[in-house]
Amino acid sequence: MSGFQDVNSDMPLTQYCRNATNREGDTFVGIKSENIDGKHNLSIHFPLGYKISDTEDVVRDEILELVTVLQEYNDERSRISKISPDQVLKTVRFPVQAYMTVIMEYLNNGYYQIKEEQFARGTAGQVHWPRTVLLETKNAIPTENGIVYPKFRVKQHNETDKDLITEINKFCVYQSYVRLGWIYKLPLPQKPRPVDNIELYREFLNEKKLRTNVDKDKRLFQSMLDILNFENTTDDPEQFYFGTNNFEYIWERLIQATYGNVEKDYYFPRTKWLLNIGRERENAALEPDTVMKDDKDIYILDAKYYKYGVTRLPFDLPNSSSINKQISYGEYVTYNEKFAEERKNGMEVYNAFLMPYDSKYEIYNFKKQVDNYYSIGEAISEWKDGKEKYQRVQGILVDIKWLIKNSIRPSGIEILKLSEAIKNSIEENKKRSK
Repeated sequence: MSGFQDVNSDMPLTQYCRNATNREGDTFVGIKSENIDGKHNLSIHFPLGYKISDTEDVVRDEILELVTVLQEYNDERSRISKISPDQVLKTVRFPVQAYMTVIMEYLNNGYYQIKEEQFARGTAGQVHWPRTVLLETKNAIPTENGIVYPKFRVKQHNETDKDLITEINKFCVYQSYVRLGWIYKLPLPQKPRPVDNIELYREFLNEKKLRTNVDKDKRLFQSMLDILNFENTTDDPEQFYFGTNNFEYIWERLIQATYGNVEKDYYFPRTKWLLNIGRERENAALEPDTVMKDDKDIYILDAKYYKYGVTRLPFDLPNSSSINKQISYGEYVTYNEKFAEERKNGMEVYNAFLMPYDSKYEIYNFKKQVDNYYSIGEAISEWKDGKEKYQRVQGILVDIKWLIKNSIRPSGIEILKLSEAIKNSIEENKKRSK
């Protein structure tokens, strides 16, 4: 079976990259490393609307940003649920930071080795007599038969320890290169010998981490532990999937992390049954994806990972059920007694769907828009007259590349920009409807 040596280091990273289309099951976002017909195949799948750069250094950063977001925001709902039996599934916590720490330590210093002898007070281990005499004589006890030392200065590491820590590091370096080393076009290190007892490795590293006082070593040992906890040596390490077939859940969590600046539970409309027989029954609340507050106003946001920003086809937009649900949320906040004080202080309620797009795409640059946001129009309902702002659900595209790259969450600047984009959108759409 061929392996990672099949990855062509001369081929640009962009040629391994593509976008998911969300058509005919093409929904995977993440990294696939597979053996297909005996040949290794590597592919990186970006989400809908993400503009993949054509510059090598930039696309490298984009891959790392994607991996980081997938690691941070992946959960049980977004992980891969269906995969053919002959494919190796790796969708548990992917320790990207651990792999990068091990790679960078190896590039800077080579394989980890214990070069300096370290000593500790104790009674077990190889005694270093010159140090013991120098440092422990003051604690020695004179006897008729000579001096007795209650404690010695003993070596913390024997030769077996030194060999074992290097052996573990070689294993972790190799696994790190297999998983992420190709991003840097680095040659694959020599494959280490198979691991006989990975549990022994874990126990040894845990002990080493507890005994060291060097922060850099602690970070390295923890990274190696994270890798050992992730790896399953019975699988082919060169085959793995890291990512999701359900990026819509990650999109929801990105929107919430960036714009959600209030406790959204407070804005949940709740229902219950008042029964003639038996006790009353409370139902699960309707839950908006994200509630954002800017100044006095409330914005109820529905994160929709829909194709419209790519296809611009109307049937790729939210349907009546989603539209009516947003209007119900807005009506609840607008009229429920619990929000009376906010209304008295001038609160307005706005509604918006947030969908991904590429803001650099030419078709979206023919008129002035708020940075990273684009208004496509609005959704209205026949059962409302459209006089209230919340009854007009604005369609706002959000640059998905920017959202993945943004590391300040929640972002006060972006909350301000999004609120401006929604307000501008509703005013422009009102003019058009007259």
